[in-house]
Amino acid sequence: MDLSVIENNLEMVDSVVSCKIVTDADEKIEEIHIVSNDSRGAKQIARDIQSVLVATYNIPVDYKKISIAQIADNSLKKAEHRLKLEGVSHDILGQRAVIKVSISNSDNVYENSVSGINTSRNKDRMLVDATLKTIEEACSWHDAFIFEDIRTIPIVNDRIVLVIVMGIIDGVEKRLCGSCIINNSYEVAVVKATLDAVNRVITK
Repeated sequence: MDLSVIENNLEMVDSVVSCKIVTDADEKIEEIHIVSNDSRGAKQIARDIQSVLVATYNIPVDYKKISIAQIADNSLKKAEHRLKLEGVSHDILGQRAVIKVSISNSDNVYENSVSGINTSRNKDRMLVDATLKTIEEACSWHDAFIFEDIRTIPIVNDRIVLVIVMGIIDGVEKRLCGSCIINNSYEVAVVKATLDAVNRVITK
């Protein structure tokens, strides 16, 4: 288990500034120490840490092992170049579905749609694909990301959707994981989780 790789990936979680993992003699995780800014709640950060560890490394960690120190310091805030969700629509046309996703950056709004057979698995893929297509347009990238997997995981009293995509970043293949709590709309949660995964790259 390469702790430095895991620590680097956990530092990509929104609001996390630094991470240090402590293991026992058998290399099992005993403690995870996180320094974050105060832009998000500690509980949400801890859930995201758990989600990344389970989805990417198949390592379940009790939230009690995650220690989060939050510092109210503007100098710790990440760059404000994140892409934001503007809207998601899901239309049924017979046996086909049309997914439309709109996102924005600080300058413009971008929108793309994807259509295909209306099955639950394919709808998941279309939601991610439409989001990735729109992200690439907003960032002036081409064929930078591809959908890999999607999971829904129950945590405490909530459900979290995890989206994993593969990306070619600066010529290097990287697996990216994003998460979002499912509130009123599963479709919105999938798009937000996809944005969460890619925003980790945009804001680094």
